[in-house]
Amino acid sequence: MKKLFSTLLLSALLIGSSFAAEKDDFQFGIRMGAQFSKLKGSSEVISNSDKIDLKSLAGPTFGFIFEIPINEYLEIRPELNFGSQGRKFVDVRDTKYNYWMGYVQVPLLVRGQYGNETVRGFVQVGPQFGYGAFILDRFKDANDNKVKESYSFKEQKLKPFDAVITVGAGVEFPDAKGIEVEVRYYAGLTDINDYGIDGIDTKNTALYLTLNIKF
Repeated sequence: MKKLFSTLLLSALLIGSSFAAEKDDFQFGIRMGAQFSKLKGSSEVISNSDKIDLKSLAGPTFGFIFEIPINEYLEIRPELNFGSQGRKFVDVRDTKYNYWMGYVQVPLLVRGQYGNETVRGFVQVGPQFGYGAFILDRFKDANDNKVKESYSFKEQKLKPFDAVITVGAGVEFPDAKGIEVEVRYYAGLTDINDYGIDGIDTKNTALYLTLNIKF
């Protein structure tokens, strides 16, 4: 899996370099913001039957942007990001859990845009591939003490590889150092459960709000 990520990133950089040499419009940038994630699937139905209150989990997201122009209105946009998936829930004993899953993520987006050098709107869509790096579980024990535990994906019987489809829209201000404001949503395509039980599946979903700056 690590070889797959290295190959995808290297390919994006090489393609970007070739376009940059021809058009001098290749752009690099950073993105940062918040994401609101939730685990979806039949496992949620099981949790609800046990009267567990499931909520969206807020967490940080940040990463790097590579923009490869095709023409005035169309670009290819690979990214290298870090995101925090998971969910927030309260069990029958009123214990509050924040279940974080840290992912390295590689979106490969097609971006359409229209406007001028002052302001332009854009939409982008494409697949995203992620690999789980760690899991953090934060909660309060019976004595009301805050507890933080860390796990690997294998220990939690979860598959680290994640594939999703993502779609986003926003506004860019090219004259203001390429600042963008974006809303992005993605829906999981892969079942990350590794329990080996038919009928139980879990997929990541998330809503992003980010500020992007291009150089």
